[in-house]
Amino acid sequence: MPSTKTILISIVSIVLLALGLGYWFISDMNTTLLEDKGVTEASDEGSAEAADEIDHERYIDDGSDSTANNDIPSEQHFMNTLHGMTHQKVFADEKWTLVEMTDERIDDMLAILDQVEGKGEYEHYDLYEQALMKWKNGNFENAVYVHNELWSLNNGSVGKASRLLSADEEQVFVDEHY
Repeated sequence: MPSTKTILISIVSIVLLALGLGYWFISDMNTTLLEDKGVTEASDEGSAEAADEIDHERYIDDGSDSTANNDIPSEQHFMNTLHGMTHQKVFADEKWTLVEMTDERIDDMLAILDQVEGKGEYEHYDLYEQALMKWKNGNFENAVYVHNELWSLNNGSVGKASRLLSADEEQVFVDEHY
């Protein structure tokens, strides 16, 4: 009859072997899935092509006027919507939310600000109002600043905007995503 020590060593060896095989299987499966999606370890993260690849699950805009109702959205939702709108105007390596910037949406968001004015509901009211008023007047020069302020308020770590998109770049972005 084998000793207790031999049995214990056998059990520990089997468990370690099972864990090792499980880890190897999961790692191999993950690598296969990434290869199927065309992702490699030597991906060209800095290329413009990589920056344009946007996961459609990042949309918070379903095409409806998500801000045009009688309910006042939370400040976080309002901020996320505004942040998503800036992506139409700025260049950033990653863009995590997408909301089409339209005159109607700008008006809807200004209407929300009118409803909360003076109530202290939105801590960053002034930032939102200044941005939206300039946009309403067709001035988008502040979009990089607004994007990066909102990005910073949300503790962003990737996707800081570096410049405005050219008119041609913006049109390509709009055609591709909206």
